[in-house]
Amino acid sequence: MFRKLTYNSLMKRLLLAIVSSLPVLSFAQDGYTMKFLPQLQQSQWTNASNQTDSKISIGLPVLSNLSFYVYNSGFTYNSLFHRVNDSTMAISPSNFIEKLGNRNVIAFGANVSLLSANVAFEDFSVGLSVQDKVDFRFSYPKDLFRFAWYGNGAYIGQSLNIGDFGLNASWYREYALHGTKNFGKLTVGASPKLLFGKTNIHTKTSSLQIYTAPDYYALTAKSDLEIQTSGIADSTDKAEGNMSFPGYAFNTKNTGLGIDLGAQYEVNEHITVAGGINNLGYINWKSNVHNYKAGPTDFTFEGFDLANYLSGGDSNFISTDQYLDTVKNMIKFDKSNASYKTSLPAEFYAMGTYRLNKLHTFGAQLSAQRMSKKFVFATTLAYRIELSKHFTGALSYTLKSGSAFNLGGALIARFAGMQWYFAADNWWAAVKPLDAKNANVSMGVNLVFGDRAKKKSNGGAGSPVSR
Repeated sequence: MFRKLTYNSLMKRLLLAIVSSLPVLSFAQDGYTMKFLPQLQQSQWTNASNQTDSKISIGLPVLSNLSFYVYNSGFTYNSLFHRVNDSTMAISPSNFIEKLGNRNVIAFGANVSLLSANVAFEDFSVGLSVQDKVDFRFSYPKDLFRFAWYGNGAYIGQSLNIGDFGLNASWYREYALHGTKNFGKLTVGASPKLLFGKTNIHTKTSSLQIYTAPDYYALTAKSDLEIQTSGIADSTDKAEGNMSFPGYAFNTKNTGLGIDLGAQYEVNEHITVAGGINNLGYINWKSNVHNYKAGPTDFTFEGFDLANYLSGGDSNFISTDQYLDTVKNMIKFDKSNASYKTSLPAEFYAMGTYRLNKLHTFGAQLSAQRMSKKFVFATTLAYRIELSKHFTGALSYTLKSGSAFNLGGALIARFAGMQWYFAADNWWAAVKPLDAKNANVSMGVNLVFGDRAKKKSNGGAGSPVSR
């Protein structure tokens, strides 16, 4: 059954959910450079066919992988604000709006590894990992800012969809197995996953179309909005004590499945090609579910008759009340508690490497990822140098939708049974954070023991170099 919920009440709940999630939005992984680093067991989380150097690799709890990403395809801080003088900042909406795409994305997220381990043999490897993941992806239309700045007068006879939003924000725990197997020159990998959702906000439908008639300028609005949430407390949840932090952290009612798949093929001693898909899966949200729906409905505003207002008649007030009641009904939400399903943000990739010699390897990667109603594409060029068993370095350049300059790299050091690593897709974000649209950092420490027996390898996309 549905029951009525006011617009203000809904906005308060959504704002509370976003604010309450901010403390855990500290670490996440959405890396491109990591796929070119088979020395790390963590690279198998982004390229399922990678095989590590070490016979045994154990990730220290929390410290084995701390990572975060931030991405904004539409604008940077400095493109939105500019300094007029030493104490005054100004906004140039017209310049800012023209730089937006028809659909734009804001995304950020975090991963923290709770447990990980990997054992590698000559022809196969097995491993496991437990991670907490937070992922926020929001898409918005250019029409929203065009309408807000220019008004409807600039778009007579046109329809603007100012409410075409997409939002999927989740916190979930992932239990994954990782396995690879060599079949001659072919290596395949798979990482099946068991998922337990903690919190989610998702827009199932979101539309608010505004049309201005060319003849008498009547304004017609059509709206349809349905927001699904899980793990966001209402008064009943609080009374039953279901929303404590232990209740979040150990909630196993929102189950899901996922898988990463990858394969690579050694064309010859220099060239390796690879490809795969990450995060193919879903989560069923069943606990503390609160869904809000408004519409579909439409409303046409033809203006007010000024003569009636000046005459002081009662009909004008009745007409005004009818318009206001119609607008209120457009933003009045019905509430339900039906379970729902969301998909993981799947990523498709294809890559290849060229090993010049034992030290130098060059690589390229193409990838596409679904981010809330929009595909984000990226091209990465990489160079890896393996100086010794103790040091590996990498440089990368990534061209991403809406973000053309991403210069990154990585450093791996291995001493006394410990392996330290740091990888980033955009170092420029640390130098000029207010001009950056994309930032991605991964770091951690592993305990490593021995080197796996290696057959002849070309050090390709996922193959380590023979020592």
